[in-house]
Amino acid sequence: MMRVDFAETLEERLETIQEFLLVQDVSSAAGRMEDLMSEIYRFGDLVAIHPKIGRPAGVLAANSVEGQSRLERVLRLASEANLPELREYIMRSHLILYAHSDTRVLLLSIRHQRELGYAPETE
Repeated sequence: MMRVDFAETLEERLETIQEFLLVQDVSSAAGRMEDLMSEIYRFGDLVAIHPKIGRPAGVLAANSVEGQSRLERVLRLASEANLPELREYIMRSHLILYAHSDTRVLLLSIRHQRELGYAPETE
């Protein structure tokens, strides 16, 4: 079984998602965030066993300046961690971006399927 880690960019995105959920509906935000975190942890267990379960990442065609900047950041993280394969996995209404090697998985970012990019809004 592989080691699975959370990148700083994933943690930043989770904070952004939590803030959005609070603005959207304060009374249900905690429960919805807990559900999302449970889903992420289940995915972590799954990807530790089957790292190629996700499809090759579709972020490689970022066509806006902002999208390109976000892409460069997650690609740099994957490269610095020496994790050559970049993949994405659909979890209900979210996509999770991850990189892996033969021994490690790094969860890089998460976004709602309707969002344009993976990385945080702020650099």
